[in-house]
Amino acid sequence: MPYQLLLLVLVAFSGPNVANAQIQFPGKPAGISTQLKAADVMYVLPPLDPLRLESALQSDNKHLLKSYEFAMERRVNLSPDSHGSWEQKDQYRIWRVHVVSPGALSLGLVFNKYNLEPGVKLFAYNPGQEHVRGAFTSGNNKKSGILPVGHIPGDEVIIEMQVPQELPGYGELKVESVSHAFRGVKQNFETAECPAGEFGCSQACEIDVNCTEGDNWQSAKRSVVRVYTTRFYCTGVLVNNTDYDGTPYIITAEHCLNKQYYADRTVFQFGYESPDCYGGDGPLNMSVSGAELLAHGDSIDFSLVKLSLAPPDSFNAYYAGWDRSDFQTSATTTIHHPWGDVKKISSDTDAPSIPTHPGDVPYSDLDDYHYFSFWWIRQWDSGTTEGGSSGSPLFNAGQRLIGTLSGGIAKCGDSIGYDSDNDRVIYNQAFNYDDYYTRLSMAWDYYGDNDASLKPWLDPGNTGVETIGGYLPNSVDPGTQFPGSRFSLFPNPANETLFVSSSGTLPGMDLSYGIYNHSGALLLSGNMEKALTTRIETASLTPGLFVIRIEGPEFHEAHKFIVNR
Repeated sequence: MPYQLLLLVLVAFSGPNVANAQIQFPGKPAGISTQLKAADVMYVLPPLDPLRLESALQSDNKHLLKSYEFAMERRVNLSPDSHGSWEQKDQYRIWRVHVVSPGALSLGLVFNKYNLEPGVKLFAYNPGQEHVRGAFTSGNNKKSGILPVGHIPGDEVIIEMQVPQELPGYGELKVESVSHAFRGVKQNFETAECPAGEFGCSQACEIDVNCTEGDNWQSAKRSVVRVYTTRFYCTGVLVNNTDYDGTPYIITAEHCLNKQYYADRTVFQFGYESPDCYGGDGPLNMSVSGAELLAHGDSIDFSLVKLSLAPPDSFNAYYAGWDRSDFQTSATTTIHHPWGDVKKISSDTDAPSIPTHPGDVPYSDLDDYHYFSFWWIRQWDSGTTEGGSSGSPLFNAGQRLIGTLSGGIAKCGDSIGYDSDNDRVIYNQAFNYDDYYTRLSMAWDYYGDNDASLKPWLDPGNTGVETIGGYLPNSVDPGTQFPGSRFSLFPNPANETLFVSSSGTLPGMDLSYGIYNHSGALLLSGNMEKALTTRIETASLTPGLFVIRIEGPEFHEAHKFIVNR
């Protein structure tokens, strides 16, 4: 029975009113009131225990797992009923509490009782209001009652709630913890620290995803997200499934995210990239908070979560395709958030290999995971990876996901020259070796079909396919050809006739085609012509989105196309 590729009609979200995530709504804070006494509104935590801080700094990230522990959770129990101060202003009752955690490089918040009444607005900001999060509203209410708020630079944050005068109550609101960032990034071996998660803090040899090296990766890059829990920076990738239904699955590393507690309190940041090659900072207004932990390994370093909300169309997110084959012969590329910085791109011109004995992975920090579960990147040819890159996707030349980063020792070398043709500093690659990515094939079903496997989620129809393409739900362009494809379609959209053209001969192959609708029903079928171009009459098809699957004994390929009259 031929494989039926399912496509769901485009899922439509409009504006921020899709609710239930860290979507921010219109509004602005009233700011600090000069009428309030500091003693009434301030909540000052004691300085961190010097011994605890020293211990954390000593542990540093000398380990080779490429997550980045940058913060400590500080437990609090703050609510409008017990802390802060209220003020009447215009048509609102305004509550504020001014939280100070001395010495913090930045502060994040976790609300564990978040259930606001319609009309109530919540903000978090630094005293100068250069950094404002919110407005958060009843549109951010979730079943879990948990809302994490991303980090704000500095050691002070003001929480402000605006309640319309006509409302008798505000709902529920309680802060359970403050995430105190204690560690920055030493830049170029200087003594000054660059706060983790701040723009420009990654190593000098990293390459922005919007440089020429990323020109062919403009779709795939949209699948990559910055992941930050209350303690760690990592990277993740939004992935497609065989139903093509836009279920928001994210894969990251198990050592980054392995408990529901952290999944509830994690922020997934989309589109954080510099707009130009080595340009300015990226946007921070596209994030989803909270997820359901579905599957994670133990001896295999992967976690699969389902976001609390599918990313809205305004995020322009892309669901990466994947290839779970262990036969990979192409160059590889990774897109990642080193130190929580904007997206970077790194590449290796050689095919990845699989470690064959423990000596191929001679690093104790990776001992918790099977040595044979990795793809081995022996040396990066451009860019590198760093703390914060864990969980980042490894793509093959077909831009399919084949693995996610666990760790390694790769790092930038010293600058050794200048490439005037490409306007690039040349870096010594001698130190840029040995990174290890968990193979998708191992995470797929090594433990069987259970909660430690990707298979039940990414192949819900149990089709058995080894590879699928990506999915861009808000695009009307189905695409005509992907890298590595042997066939292209024209015209697309089609009217009465569709032509399928081969990029070269397929000697000895008898190929057939099937055309399926979005429900997976087979509508047309036939044999491919021996010539390079096959003509298919599409007059019987009603206007809409379809898939043509071309297959033979040892070959298959699928493309989307539109019929439009």
